[in-house]
Amino acid sequence: MSVIYSIGTAVPKYELKQDRAKEVISTLLTEKRLSKYLAVFDTAGINQRYFVTEPEWFQSKHGLSERNHLYMKYGIDLAEQAVFDCFKNHELHMKDLDAIISVTSTGILTPPLDVHLINRLPLKDTIRRYPLFGLGCAGGGVALSRAHDYLKANPTHSIMIVNCELATVAFHHDHVDQQNIVGAALFSDGASCTVLLGHEHPLAKQRKEPSLYIKSSSSKLLKESMDVMGWDIKNDGFYVIFSTIIPKLVRSFWKDHLEEFLIKEQIDFKEIEYILAHPGGRKVLEEVEKIMFDHQMLDYSKEVLKQYGNMSSPTVLFVIKQALESRPFKRQHHLVTALGPGFTSEILLMEWK
Repeated sequence: MSVIYSIGTAVPKYELKQDRAKEVISTLLTEKRLSKYLAVFDTAGINQRYFVTEPEWFQSKHGLSERNHLYMKYGIDLAEQAVFDCFKNHELHMKDLDAIISVTSTGILTPPLDVHLINRLPLKDTIRRYPLFGLGCAGGGVALSRAHDYLKANPTHSIMIVNCELATVAFHHDHVDQQNIVGAALFSDGASCTVLLGHEHPLAKQRKEPSLYIKSSSSKLLKESMDVMGWDIKNDGFYVIFSTIIPKLVRSFWKDHLEEFLIKEQIDFKEIEYILAHPGGRKVLEEVEKIMFDHQMLDYSKEVLKQYGNMSSPTVLFVIKQALESRPFKRQHHLVTALGPGFTSEILLMEWK
């Protein structure tokens, strides 16, 4: 098994309350029929979000190059802040890391994000690198799964995951349709850094306090569903693809995946306590709740959505971090889950011990 050693997070400086965000978008509506979709700002379960730009930025035109420059200018700094937050007050040093996974779907970088961080931070120049792109909201879960795979093969090693997304820079002020309004009501910017240890790593063997371990993971793809979620890339930037059927896929596709996974792991769903889900949106969480038992908890996903909105791939790590800081676990088994473009589902079985 792999142990979550530490998680760091970072958000940009511009905080925007949800009612103010609604005001900004309402001024951009060119068709009266679209005003009914503004209600999503009130029902999204979000109080505020964080952005790398001031609200005025969203009211003017920007090209793909300018949008990507924001990632270069602010995204890499944000990722670095998350790394420093992850390593504060811990015995493990950056120079001792064996591998790094970098995750983004909102910035085009070649060389990728990990190389920028290696040049800024005291990481080994021989560190094993695994850059991942295009995973969207599933990126946090997928990265945890791939880190677990790496540590199963290298149980004495340590690995760092860095997720960084500027999801808001995809907004187009001159293309305000239903999908863009929903995206504007949900998405935000943020970064996370997670360090995991193999079960034979010296610091893992020395741990005396209970920790959250990854026992196993599972990925599932719904074929012929590439139009459900993702980006439509044009000359002036990324355009969000965000289908209204996503909540329905929770009760069908995700539920089927969950049942198959738990049968394979020989775990009854009643044994699960906390579901640490990527909060893709209020309706997604409500569909998860419909299949939960009374003792099961989704509190931290709701709280992160309320405080930060949907930051895409880092968001589920914010959820896990809040849970670890509160240490509310009374049972042994828990789940981490995230849905993303593809349409894909990532589920991890966690143990608190």
